[in-house]
Amino acid sequence: MNKSGADNRSVRNTKRRLREGLLRLLEEKPINEISVKELTELVDVNRGTFYFHYQDIYDLLRDMEQDFFDNFDRTLSENTPALDEDGFPVLDAEGAPYLHAIFSFVDANRSFCRIMLSPHGDMKFVELVKERIDRQCRFFWQLLAPGADEAQSGIYNAFLINGLIGLIREWVNDRRDMSVESISELTATLILASVGPCIS
Repeated sequence: MNKSGADNRSVRNTKRRLREGLLRLLEEKPINEISVKELTELVDVNRGTFYFHYQDIYDLLRDMEQDFFDNFDRTLSENTPALDEDGFPVLDAEGAPYLHAIFSFVDANRSFCRIMLSPHGDMKFVELVKERIDRQCRFFWQLLAPGADEAQSGIYNAFLINGLIGLIREWVNDRRDMSVESISELTATLILASVGPCIS
């Protein structure tokens, strides 16, 4: 391997250790109580090396969140539900492929999601998750009920968004017994049961 390749691998390893260390500390305390000195000592990284990559602890956290949402947005884009012959999204309780892709992504990032949705997490992260769910809800509303009252659909979105955040928080914290398939199917059932009366 050439020097450039070795350097890149070294940088990736350093950033990985800093990220893992920050998550470990966030399990114990809020971010405003975490210092660069504490983090770098925990993961055995020089403080100068930290500041070469990041301005402060918050900059590191934002970098982690940006990577998360870049990949999350890609997952949403690549798994947008197909439409049936009537123009309705295919979101059945048996397969729920769209939700399966989302929960698979959450499962692959379970520790990060668990910590970010915990009391020591970042409220900005929660708001960004809510924004994405809201956009998806509005997309489905336009397909399922194009003439729906905007105020009514806004109330439904608020109900669905907060319910999904609570469901994800419960799953990543306490329900490891539920597989990706099980949680996807349950979520599809809950969504279809709640949206049905609104579009009938």
